[in-house]
Amino acid sequence: MKKITRSICRLTICIAAFILVSLAISCTKNPITPPPVHDTVVVIKTDTTIKTDTIPYVDPAINSLKNGLVLYLPLNGTMVDSSGYGNTVTAVNGGGLTYDMHGHPNCAFGGNGTGGRLIVSNNGAYKVDSAFSISFDFEINVSNGSTVTFLSLVNPTTGNGPTFNLGLNEPTHPYNFYFGDNAAMGSDCSSSGLANGANSVHDITSFTPLINNWYNAVCVFKNGADQVYINGNLVDSATKVVSPALFCTDANFIVGGWWNSDPQSINGRLDEVRFYNRVLTPHEITYLARNFQVNSTKQNPGLKAGKGVVFN
Repeated sequence: MKKITRSICRLTICIAAFILVSLAISCTKNPITPPPVHDTVVVIKTDTTIKTDTIPYVDPAINSLKNGLVLYLPLNGTMVDSSGYGNTVTAVNGGGLTYDMHGHPNCAFGGNGTGGRLIVSNNGAYKVDSAFSISFDFEINVSNGSTVTFLSLVNPTTGNGPTFNLGLNEPTHPYNFYFGDNAAMGSDCSSSGLANGANSVHDITSFTPLINNWYNAVCVFKNGADQVYINGNLVDSATKVVSPALFCTDANFIVGGWWNSDPQSINGRLDEVRFYNRVLTPHEITYLARNFQVNSTKQNPGLKAGKGVVFN
């Protein structure tokens, strides 16, 4: 009986061992693959790059001010006409280049009131008729004296056939800015001076410049009417006979004075002289005065043109 029991025990142990070995072999050859684990991942894209297609602003006046520019003397180290028309510039009686408002040498015209001028020959480029405009920067060194002419268009030898002159008027004291022009009606190239009664516009403004201060002046003529702007602001206007301006082919554009036998010349400095055969727009006038404010040399780019008559 004991033998049978031992035999059964041995058989049971063998069977159990066999099962364990089989399981071990089965796990080794055929491993159980765990089920996949699925997880949801939310990706948020943050774009820190901001694309800008910014085009630098270019004031349209920069290009429009080239239109109708028949004489341009920037006086930047030379007296050459930069309008593209090649008008010849000649210095007389000691007039020449000096320091400009920024202290740059040979970048402005200077005179001491003794007749120094620049005479610009006319090769036909600056013929004018019904309209013209003049822009320039100026500074004076004296506050009284005889009449002073900044710019003019006249026969320099005879003083005949003047189209315009502008400067500071006497005997008014202190100096007041004036702009005189001559209409073609009732005048001819043998006449002299601007005292032609109803045929001339002699606009004496209420503006008086301070000595040693720089200003921008723009003078505009159209068919017998004129305007004077100082630093972009309209300071006066006048109208006489409706007529084109008198223009004579033997006249020369003169910087710093009047004709040869008249002592009216500047004691001060002039710069950025422009002569147009058209009317400048209010925006162009404001642009030319962009670095000035009234009675000051300080910069004020936001200065607007003053209210007043606007030519159509």
